[in-house]
Amino acid sequence: MGSAAALLLARHDEVELTVLDVDASRAEAVAAQAGARGRGFDATSGELTEILRDVEAVAACLPYRLNLPVMEAALAAECHYADLGGLFHTTLQQWELHDRFERSGLSAVMGIGSAPGLTNVLAKLAADRLDSVISIDMVDGAIDLSADGGAFGVPYSIETVLDEFTMPAMVFEDGELREVPAGSGVIDWDFPQPVGTQPSMYTLHSEPATLPRTVPGVRDVRWRLALPRAVHEGFAFLVRIGMADPEPVTTPSGPTSPREVLAAVLNHMPVADGQANDVEFLDVRVSGERDGAPATVRELARLEPPPEPLSAGAFGTAIPITVAVRWMAEGRVPPGVHPPETAFDPAAFVAELEREGVTFSTELS
Repeated sequence: MGSAAALLLARHDEVELTVLDVDASRAEAVAAQAGARGRGFDATSGELTEILRDVEAVAACLPYRLNLPVMEAALAAECHYADLGGLFHTTLQQWELHDRFERSGLSAVMGIGSAPGLTNVLAKLAADRLDSVISIDMVDGAIDLSADGGAFGVPYSIETVLDEFTMPAMVFEDGELREVPAGSGVIDWDFPQPVGTQPSMYTLHSEPATLPRTVPGVRDVRWRLALPRAVHEGFAFLVRIGMADPEPVTTPSGPTSPREVLAAVLNHMPVADGQANDVEFLDVRVSGERDGAPATVRELARLEPPPEPLSAGAFGTAIPITVAVRWMAEGRVPPGVHPPETAFDPAAFVAELEREGVTFSTELS
């Protein structure tokens, strides 16, 4: 995701871009592609804070468990901050830094990828089209149309995928947050073609952490992840047989964590060469009242591979955070810590993403 964001930021001549990674060679390789500067840093020291002192805004494209320490480094360096999501609980911890960011005149946007991120913005955009809101349902679905697109694969960070399949999810129903089992609430969700119908399930996500607090009157906020059936069933099987368990098991080679083995194997799966051929939809449906009658607004975002050598999934996750950091550097986001739905004017944000290559549509029923 960090390399994708770098390539997409390189579209803008006014951006002076630095790519950071604990592995200097990896940072330099991405920087060479993006026409940027790349450098490594020691994550065990205060070096990141020193580097960020010369940066206006940082896009933290990292495993969510690192969000808080990078956020603290940005605050100490007086640098605006954005990330790709905190998987509910981390998001709530990040929100507690609001007053400190506000006093420092700095802005921070939590979870500004595709989901969370664009899902939040579309939920706010739909809510603004209604007089009152009762429920918000959000689902993300994708399909790979290449020859081996039905094969098992890793759609994004393996650690996040395993957490989504194993950690209890949170849903907001009838005005209350409640915990539900990981992978529960499975229903078939109908997306436009070519994605079609996919199984969708509750996973732990950031949207139910923020939207109940930011959309007045809403009683239900539900997030579901839809994956191609082969991927959904593959991960469900691996979890069921214990391959996502972090606790070590005894093997002839010594104690080994099944989760570490699984993550290592999946992270070394080969990446297909050539142009990506996937399509992703974000489907957000908000129900309530308009002009005294029940109404539902459906906001759709269609994501396809951009001119850069990126998949639709990588493009969709990375493009919102690139807009966010540019806008923060320009002073267009108010000081404090914000979820995506309150950080920006939703119509203006969607218009900017349209200019960057995302396709949107709205249905009112």
